Amino acid sequence: MPYSDKRSGTVATMNPVRGMVAIATEDDGYTIIELLEDWELEPGDEVTWRNGYGLGSEVYVNVSKGTRAEVYVQNHSVSQANLRQQLLF
Repeated sequence: MPYSDKRSGTVATMNPVRGMVAIATEDDGYTIIELLEDWELEPGDEVTWRNGYGLGSEVYVNVSKGTRAEVYVQNHSVSQANLRQQLLF
């Protein structure tokens, strides 16, 4: 099965109280995920995922730390202007 939809980005900012994470992608703003389990992420970590623009439950990989976790994908293509609202600050 080809993984042409594979995407990646860098953790840009987080709302640890809500478990929300913004991942900056090179070409399309931010992807917003919600952590469903305790997963060590920090700004600057490189993250990849296979289901391009998939929403809902997905497995994301922290390439920087060599870990993976199931997350809940809230949104893709989020602009800088909408970032605070998406992270529930």
